[in-house]
Amino acid sequence: MKYNKFFLAGSVIAASMTLGSCVGDLDLTPTDPSSLTPGQFESDPAGYLTRSIAGVYLQYATYGANGDASVQGFDGGMSTFQRAVFILEEVPTDEASWIPNDADYGLFQYGIIPTSNTVVMGTYSRLFINISMCNQFIQTVNDGYYHLNTPELQATADEYVRQARILRAGAYWYALDNFGNVPYADENVKMGEVAPQLSTDFAEGRRMVYEKVVADLEDVVAWYKQNDPNNRPPYGYVGLDVAESLLVKYYLNAGVYTGTENWAKCLEHAEAVIGRLGKGGFKNSGLCQNYFQNFGANNKDFAIGGANAVNEIIWTIPQEQTTQNPSGLGLMSFANSTFMCNAWIGDAPGDADFSCTIAEYNSGKGWKCMVTRPEFVEKFDWNADYSVSPDKRVQFWKTSKDGFELQNKSLMQADWGSNGYLAVKYSNWAMDDNGIDAANSPEATEQLGGDYAMIRLAEIYLSAAEAILNGAGTADKALTYVNYIRERAGLAPYTSLNLVELQDERCRELYTESTRRSDLIRYGKWISGYDWSWKNQVPEGSDFSSNFIVYPLPSTTVSRNGYTQNPNY
Repeated sequence: MKYNKFFLAGSVIAASMTLGSCVGDLDLTPTDPSSLTPGQFESDPAGYLTRSIAGVYLQYATYGANGDASVQGFDGGMSTFQRAVFILEEVPTDEASWIPNDADYGLFQYGIIPTSNTVVMGTYSRLFINISMCNQFIQTVNDGYYHLNTPELQATADEYVRQARILRAGAYWYALDNFGNVPYADENVKMGEVAPQLSTDFAEGRRMVYEKVVADLEDVVAWYKQNDPNNRPPYGYVGLDVAESLLVKYYLNAGVYTGTENWAKCLEHAEAVIGRLGKGGFKNSGLCQNYFQNFGANNKDFAIGGANAVNEIIWTIPQEQTTQNPSGLGLMSFANSTFMCNAWIGDAPGDADFSCTIAEYNSGKGWKCMVTRPEFVEKFDWNADYSVSPDKRVQFWKTSKDGFELQNKSLMQADWGSNGYLAVKYSNWAMDDNGIDAANSPEATEQLGGDYAMIRLAEIYLSAAEAILNGAGTADKALTYVNYIRERAGLAPYTSLNLVELQDERCRELYTESTRRSDLIRYGKWISGYDWSWKNQVPEGSDFSSNFIVYPLPSTTVSRNGYTQNPNY
């Protein structure tokens, strides 16, 4: 199947799958005027089966069917999956901030989030809409709507069900990580039913959700290893490698979610992923030769199923400009690579004492909405005035060499250019092993066509190293894994490695990839022990209240469904 055809067809059918169960409490808007219903599936079981799973995937790539936002009263761009998790995992941290002075969104850059915050409601809603779509796809298969009357059709449906379970686990990781004692729903929670919290006790409820999701993922992984051990799904789909990489993320944070660490299982699954994907590329590690091949206009080539033999991007969120697709159709949003480039950049005013142009990034527009914080910048190697670094991963940044100021005198959009560096890693340039490939780059448009890399093999290497340094394996292997990453960045390899060095290397490699808040919590540096500019709305930073270890559940959700709010909110 052609991926774009698959995805675009899904926009037609997404609205036919009623949004119930765990999002029954949300204010949703119609996503398609089509009157298509499951009663029509019998006329073309294979076609409707494919379009239905496409509707599930669509919720991870854009706002909703036909580009309409699924969440009422929440900006369409913000309501995408990628931007929702970026808001939760990055905006309150040292790596990024959102500087337009929106009343509710603006609070996120300080980490102070009341229960009535509309952005909490919007991000929570996005995660549970996606979970609900996965569940309801599985229900429609299990309830016989597709009339699967051949073994081939049944096998296809079974595979799509496995994919829906993997996607559901992906959304649940962000829900569990950020909201704690969330309600749990699988395909056994029927449409219209309210998904239950598994316990009124915060720690017990969070642990129980973790255990259910992990058990389901383990079952999916076991099936693949027994029946399809060389599973390599087509471009844009999820399969064994995404499922096992998600298990790495769950086990990496097991101590936070359950109170009991599980470094051995984290390493076991990380090593399995590395064993399959760790071939070719930089030093035969499975990493791209050039770091920015993960973040350029042609990064789909480096995703599983892509044109290149090296597939560092394990879970990709596809995008495509209409100008690149012969059909004239595309798959775009104001999220993903578009957001990750344009939110940072803009044309500097003609009389400014700093320089930045959107042409440098081959983009058609810049928003001037984000800056980074000096404490994050200082984790890289720099010369005396923080203008030049030997670390290749800062190649596209705007720093003091361009007239930008390191310190955050404010987190206000009016001060863009004089209140922090721009930590840009995505662009609209095609990339080859040597860097920018201008001759094969697309035209400059506002909505970029590069994919978004949700999980990369580099993250799996770093997670394996962390598990090793916490007692799960031999230190020499951790050193090898981390040095792949350092040497690709143009830095001298470590001769020895400790956890503090590893934590900073993880920050440098995975910056703005929606892991930072989770990492700081796991390191014990989120609430206290590490300050960054404007943390807790204090210029030099200050400790958070202990309840900020998770966000509050949205007040509307709690009141409508009778849920127990997270402690001390």
